[in-house]
Amino acid sequence: MEPYFSCPFVYYSRNSAMIPPPIAPPQMAIPPAQPPVMPPLAFPPVNKTVPMYSPYIYLSGMNDMDGMDDMDYMDSTPSTAKPGDPPPVLSNPTPIPGTFLLKELTGYANYGYPSGNADILYTGNRGAWNFLLPYWLPSPQSLRGQLLIRTILDDHTDVPVTSYSLTITINGSVQFSGLAPMQHGSPPGGRFINWTLFTLNVPNLSRNNRVVITNTSTAGTNDWMAFDWMELRLFYL
Repeated sequence: MEPYFSCPFVYYSRNSAMIPPPIAPPQMAIPPAQPPVMPPLAFPPVNKTVPMYSPYIYLSGMNDMDGMDDMDYMDSTPSTAKPGDPPPVLSNPTPIPGTFLLKELTGYANYGYPSGNADILYTGNRGAWNFLLPYWLPSPQSLRGQLLIRTILDDHTDVPVTSYSLTITINGSVQFSGLAPMQHGSPPGGRFINWTLFTLNVPNLSRNNRVVITNTSTAGTNDWMAFDWMELRLFYL
């Protein structure tokens, strides 16, 4: 008996006209797109009893790049000002170009505010700090220097402030000598918030500027004064 073979497909010649056409996939009906529905905008109610201030303050400066003329306009008067009220006292001076060199002093990890650090000179101590001008600055002869020193006395409130004195020398020239115009630090033992700011001229400005401070107090050897930071300000002549 011969074996039985079945053929699961039918062969058609390439040129045969009996090849059935391809069956296209069924088409799905696509609904038309609907525009998104936006919720209505909700605005907070306006409280007409609150005074309204102008949010715009124009400051004239060196960075004006819009090609517009400087405007001397500063509106800080509330709209609720009454007739006869004194107007604000304002100024709008021309900015002075300069460079500031800040020296944050970190010798002792306490008392400075807000950094928490400060340098300390006990009675009879002498300290020196140097300010080296960056190479890209012009000649020192074309600059004017000003030194700011933030300083304070210790928190030994039982010692009279008249017992503290100091001498400040800048580039070999004494710029201050006498009783310290400062007060005892407060709060005691913490970060002092009542610092005094010295402002001194810098004579003989050079590439390397040396600041020397001597604690000439008559207080005890354990009494001291602190320095939070120094800043050398350089202005172009």
